Amino acid sequence: MRKLKTLSIMLVTLSMLLLSACGGAGGTTEGAKQPEKQEAQSQGNDEKKGETKKEETPAVQEPEKKELPAFDMGGEPVKFMAWGGLPKEGESNAGDERLKRMKEIEQKYNTKIEWIVVPWGEGQSKIAAGALSGEAPADFVLMNMYLAFPSLAEKGYLRTVDDVFNFDDPKWPSSLRSSGAYKDKVYGVVENIDSGAGMYYNRTMLKKLGLTDPHELVKKDEWNWDHFKEMAKKATQDLNGDGKTDQWGIVSYAPIFTRQAIYSNNGSIVETMDDKLTFTMGEPNAMEALRFVYDLFATDKVIMPNKNGSMADYEDTQAMFNTGKALFVTGEIWEAWGRKEMADEFGYVYFPKGPKGTDYTSPNPGMAMWFMPANVKKAKEKAQIYEDWILWDKLKDNQRESNELVFQTPEDVDVAMDIPTKNITLYHDGIGDVGKMYNEAIVSFTKGKDTPESAVEKMKKPAQNIIDSVVNTK
Repeated sequence: MRKLKTLSIMLVTLSMLLLSACGGAGGTTEGAKQPEKQEAQSQGNDEKKGETKKEETPAVQEPEKKELPAFDMGGEPVKFMAWGGLPKEGESNAGDERLKRMKEIEQKYNTKIEWIVVPWGEGQSKIAAGALSGEAPADFVLMNMYLAFPSLAEKGYLRTVDDVFNFDDPKWPSSLRSSGAYKDKVYGVVENIDSGAGMYYNRTMLKKLGLTDPHELVKKDEWNWDHFKEMAKKATQDLNGDGKTDQWGIVSYAPIFTRQAIYSNNGSIVETMDDKLTFTMGEPNAMEALRFVYDLFATDKVIMPNKNGSMADYEDTQAMFNTGKALFVTGEIWEAWGRKEMADEFGYVYFPKGPKGTDYTSPNPGMAMWFMPANVKKAKEKAQIYEDWILWDKLKDNQRESNELVFQTPEDVDVAMDIPTKNITLYHDGIGDVGKMYNEAIVSFTKGKDTPESAVEKMKKPAQNIIDSVVNTK
């Protein structure tokens, strides 16, 4: 299951941004076998506080190696709560380095690192229960953003962390002040952002069809909706002459595909406007994306229909792509691990730009970070221990090594390294039923039960009412 695969990779660096998916109301794939439940950073993005846009990535600076001063914890442990275990000794060099550093940290600070494993999604309820009992379940709890925001932050169950970490230090991700923030306060922390969403393609099929590789189009700044659609049309075929399509241009769970289309056209689902979180799926750029998606399903018929209107469709699309029956499928970086057994060669590229898009984007609803419960004791000391455990000088090398294990060309690896810099953190799935309503609207018009306009109109007012009651209350 993807949660555990990615987790094991990220535990090597403690960077758990793995999840961009567990299906929440917003149609993510994190843990596709989980029941439906869910779905960076234009840090000069007019501060979209609800969902933050991606920022320009500065030149990478090598972290300066500084030895943090030791202090005595008197044997008191530092507790981490996550849904996967630490790496096992001997599994990988990077994992062994993490375990070695853990032992050094325990000795340096006279402490013990305790790793608490809970089922995915339970961190939220553990923090809430701990707030009521007065005892934090752990010092650091790994959660998807939409489980933390807005619910736990609004209730005061989370501790802000920008007073215990120096995020001005260039070793931290430059986007952390926005991607880990809610209402201008930083709650989430992670040392490396290595998750993100793009587009997988069947390179073997592409060559057979005589189509241009998307990486070549990226180089010419021509990887856009138009080229994408034309390629999908050529790939969609009835191969056995029975009158039914058995090779598709595109397969994807509609809410996931639509989310990526919206943000690729510089649109949004919700964003902060005039200091108020606002439902924005009816704005022009987003509506243009919805019409594009509608045409792919209903007019061009190049996307395999979603039969179920649920995450079961996600499972179907993965099977179709992995067995060589589709040219394109939307996907996150972690999903490459599930494609290693494909008979065909596959590639990885950005989701194509829309007409209003100025850069490639990676809308990421399942991004995960570490959160400190509000009632953690010795927060400053425990924050330093977390920071000191990180092998800062090896983060990017480990990330690239992990990507090289599963991606098949240097260009694919480069995209997998770059996509996390284009993340747009989404957490609308954590705002009451907004994520569920989004899913239902997308499923409705892609199944032909509504037009994009009527589907959005139906949810516009109730979605804003929920947002106002949950977020815009102060």
